[in-house]
Amino acid sequence: MKTTKSARLLAGLLAIMLVLLSISGCTKKPEDDPTRGFGYSNSYNTASWRQGNNTKKMNTSVAAGSRDKYTNIVGNGKDVFTIMIYMCGTDLESRAKMATYDITEIAKATISKNINLLIYTGGCTQWHLGGGKIISTKVNQIYQILDGGQADRLVDNAGAAAMTNNNTLESFLDYCVENFEADRYGLIFWDHGSGSVGGYGHDEKYPNNGPMSPAKIDEALTHSGIKFDFVGFDACLMATLENALMLAPHADYMIASEEVEPGIGWYYTNWLTALSKNTSMPTLEIGRNIIDSFVSQTAKDVPQQVATLSIIDLAELENTVPAKLSAFAKSANELLQNSQYKTVANARKNTREFGTSQGVDMVDFVDLASNINTAEGKQLTEALLSAVKYNNVSSSMSNSYGISIYFPYSNAKYINNVLKNYNELDMDANYTSVIRNFVNYQTSGQVSSGGSTNPFSSLMGNYQTDSYSSQGSVDLIGSLLGAFLGGGLSNQTSSTGSYNPLYELGLNLLFGRDADVKPLAEYVYENHFDADLTWKNGKIELTDKQWSLVDELVLNVFVDDGKGYIDLGCDDTYTIEGNALKAEGGKTWLALSCDEANWTVVPYYYTSSTYNEDGSEYTINGYVPVLLNGVKAQLNLVFTNDNPKGVVSGATYVYDEPVVAKSLTQAEGEDEFPGLKDGDVLQFVCDYYDYSGNFVDSFILNDPFTVNGTIHIGDIDISDYKVLATYQFTDIYHQTYWTTPIK
Repeated sequence: MKTTKSARLLAGLLAIMLVLLSISGCTKKPEDDPTRGFGYSNSYNTASWRQGNNTKKMNTSVAAGSRDKYTNIVGNGKDVFTIMIYMCGTDLESRAKMATYDITEIAKATISKNINLLIYTGGCTQWHLGGGKIISTKVNQIYQILDGGQADRLVDNAGAAAMTNNNTLESFLDYCVENFEADRYGLIFWDHGSGSVGGYGHDEKYPNNGPMSPAKIDEALTHSGIKFDFVGFDACLMATLENALMLAPHADYMIASEEVEPGIGWYYTNWLTALSKNTSMPTLEIGRNIIDSFVSQTAKDVPQQVATLSIIDLAELENTVPAKLSAFAKSANELLQNSQYKTVANARKNTREFGTSQGVDMVDFVDLASNINTAEGKQLTEALLSAVKYNNVSSSMSNSYGISIYFPYSNAKYINNVLKNYNELDMDANYTSVIRNFVNYQTSGQVSSGGSTNPFSSLMGNYQTDSYSSQGSVDLIGSLLGAFLGGGLSNQTSSTGSYNPLYELGLNLLFGRDADVKPLAEYVYENHFDADLTWKNGKIELTDKQWSLVDELVLNVFVDDGKGYIDLGCDDTYTIEGNALKAEGGKTWLALSCDEANWTVVPYYYTSSTYNEDGSEYTINGYVPVLLNGVKAQLNLVFTNDNPKGVVSGATYVYDEPVVAKSLTQAEGEDEFPGLKDGDVLQFVCDYYDYSGNFVDSFILNDPFTVNGTIHIGDIDISDYKVLATYQFTDIYHQTYWTTPIK
């Protein structure tokens, strides 16, 4: 049995209350468990991947029929190159000096007189460069970096508007082209990113402005009239097909990352120095230098984190991909219409996903199209791989091919956001239809299932043996769906089950008021999870069909403190013999320590795994919800065959809006790298529920934890406490079901 990722996400932390628990200050020796969280409960099995590795392979050919490149390179090193860096410093700079870190790298580069390197600054409450005395926090400014590290302030006051406002971007572009006319133009967006669900940026000074959507970026680029040699994103999750199609009328190439970027970001010194030696360097070579230096520097400075970066030929992509995208989407829709939702769901489940713990549903498009495995999918795969001219990734990031896309699965939280973006971008109607129809099936399965959004009926002993098997008839399911669409089931639990309230938002937009629910009802009736999840002789046995409807399985652990339940999170530890799940787990839980003597139990949430066929190579990811120096964040943990006890790879700030932050880095020294450092204070955040199963609040578990050197990971015996352990099943519709507690 394989799992994808935990359905649980970090809950809101708006009202934090301190609860003193007897678990704090635990000094027991951690259990030796070199395979913590490992088994065959992993997300991605390399043996099932259909594509070979495309990393570090330069493809200079261009498909026939592609337009000529906008940029005409003069040659012989005579080209004048204007490079614009749009640097929204935000909390990356104010909290972790990340912008200062990259500006310092730029200043160390050799800058040719034929390179105009311009930086627009803003969006930050505290700049650290020069002791905070150089860059203004009150107004936006424009700087030019010259050879020798000299920084000239060209515009002292460029206004104080949000940097996620497209008019602000447009003003910078207009200034650059008016004052620094050139043969070649490059634009780099520096900040957070959220792929297709939000777009670019988070302005710390104007957080309510939200990210700059792809459509707004398109508007700014259109008004500027500039044709770019390349547009790059030193930001997370921006190597999307949606962005590539949006940029195609404006640029020849896009350079971006599929995955969450490490906090150190791109490494600017080497590629700028190389470009200065030859400003007529082919763009693909520039891209390769940017990509390879980023990946190699990540491996050197923060080996516990991962990097992905690719360069995409936009001229070829807009020529070859749209028609194949439409044909592929039609073929996927035909599968859904022919009662093969499970085929598509399994393909999506087994696809490489990015920003997993953020639930933004960004996936590698080559992998997805290959997994769906229609003739049209194969043709699309070939076109995508050809358009990605160079791709490089960290060694642990196999199956990352250089271009991603949004495909909803873990939740529908951002579906309306994306549909709005798609409408503004005039995204292919057939692909929009696929994700609508897919969510329709998911929602139908949730509305009519016997599942639950929480485990408390099981924990409190109110579990009914037939509670997960009472599906009624096709007509009953159809009437439930009809009532749901008509507003008759607003945030309610139906007679046969319940649904995740996230799906309530905008479902009439997805289905349509006049939607024919009968085919959906018939499919759900024939493909519903109806298992008895009570323990019998220490086992729960499922049929082959029931197992085929299980999408993921994790161990969920709670502590009863006499007033309610403390949620310690979930892990992917379980044992299956034949078709039976064994009643194991809940006796130990994850703990952290800086001295390997005093251990603190923490909440932990498993997110995803990759492993090879025999399990000898694996990577397991999870996170610990924290307040990092009082700010909502998550501590990222990675377990591998080389580090089976796990390492803390860094931390990521968590936002209420669809923004995915770069990963902060666990530094070896005080200021060696931006991010986690000695003296930082971590407070571990748990969710708390009353005995009725109502969410009460999020609260601080244990005393504050001060970082002092390396953070070690171990397992602590918690059997002295009243532990309630239950296994959480998630079906193909992403509805959840819990076993009765393990005795």
